[in-house]
Amino acid sequence: MVVIQQKGGAGKSTITVNTAACAGRSAVLSNADESAGAPIVAAGIDVQGTLEKWCAGVREEALPFDYVVTKSKLGILPGIVEDPERRRIIVDTPGFLDVDPDAEWGADPLGDSRTADALREVLEVADLAIVPITPSKITWDECEFTIERVLKPRGIPFLVVINMHDPGKDKHEKQLNKVKAWIDERNYPRVADPIRRYTIHEHAYENGTLVTEYKMSGTALNAREDFMRVALTMEQML
Repeated sequence: MVVIQQKGGAGKSTITVNTAACAGRSAVLSNADESAGAPIVAAGIDVQGTLEKWCAGVREEALPFDYVVTKSKLGILPGIVEDPERRRIIVDTPGFLDVDPDAEWGADPLGDSRTADALREVLEVADLAIVPITPSKITWDECEFTIERVLKPRGIPFLVVINMHDPGKDKHEKQLNKVKAWIDERNYPRVADPIRRYTIHEHAYENGTLVTEYKMSGTALNAREDFMRVALTMEQML
């Protein structure tokens, strides 16, 4: 699975890490062979190594998946895909897609760079793409671009995930319903409910915590439920 969106700030790394944590926790509980490699792998192709920095800060015993950061080096992820011990690989992509602004409709819009080549390599072996979108309209056009120009021409199935919905500010869910309607008008498959925006998420990177390790509270349970829902919907599509 590749988590991809042309626009930065849609929460790709958060979705990658926490969905891997939920899927990895379920896989660990059902895996009797503790000597085998983790069946879930989180990977990153960002040259800045965002995913690596996050995972490196997590207590080793609290990390229910393996992780690898390629920093856009080619040839690493296809090898992991062929590993029979690995059941799911969830790949984080850079904050902004490197695209060619002059690419004609129907042509590959990805640019000419090391990162763009790494993304092409990932897309060649992808079984499913996760496309985050936020209730704020700032990410909508980029979501559509990602689906129509990058994913559909390659025949990659995709799933839209509404991220960072603030239930406090959008109490009557007017903005949430707007983005749901926008997605549904285009017949894009989506996770039924959004990933809600909680303060607890904002400090997870710096604190080296995963949603599965949040201190027990009502908010923590809701947050875990959000990402578990993404993981389960993902499994249903696969």
